[in-house]
Amino acid sequence: MKRHIISLIMSMLVIFTASTALAYQPYAQYLNGDPNFKLCDGHMGTAWYVDLSSLNVNLYDPPTYIIGVNVLAADADNNYAVSNITTYRFQYNYTQQTLYVENPNTGSWRYIDPDDCWAETGIVLPAAKIAFYQAYGIPFYN
Repeated sequence: MKRHIISLIMSMLVIFTASTALAYQPYAQYLNGDPNFKLCDGHMGTAWYVDLSSLNVNLYDPPTYIIGVNVLAADADNNYAVSNITTYRFQYNYTQQTLYVENPNTGSWRYIDPDDCWAETGIVLPAAKIAFYQAYGIPFYN
C-alpha cells in the first residue's frame, strides 16, 4: 500500500512538472523579431519592450545623466499585440550609483532601489538599465 501511495505521488509530480513546463513559454526577446524593441520584463502574459529607436539623451552632465525612452506593453497571449506605450525618463548618477524614474504627472523623481521587490522595480529597473547601456555601451551598475 505504501509503495502504491509513493508511486501515485511520484506520478502526480511528473504530470504537474510536465504540464508546468509545457505551459511556460519565455517571452520573445524582440517584439515581432525587431531588434529595436528589446524585452525588458515579462509578467503574467504581458511583455514589456524598450523601444531603442525612441531613446533620447536629455542630459549628459557626468556623473549625471537623464535618458528618455518609450516602453511598449504587449499581450503575449494575443500574438504580442501592443496594448500600451509609456514614455519613461530616468535620472542616473553614475558616481553614487543611484537611479530615479520621473513621475510624468508631477515631474518629481522616485528613487529606484535595485534591491527592492518586483512591484517597485519591475519594468522600470530593467528598462533603465537597457537604456543606459544602449546610450553609453556600459552597464549602469558596477
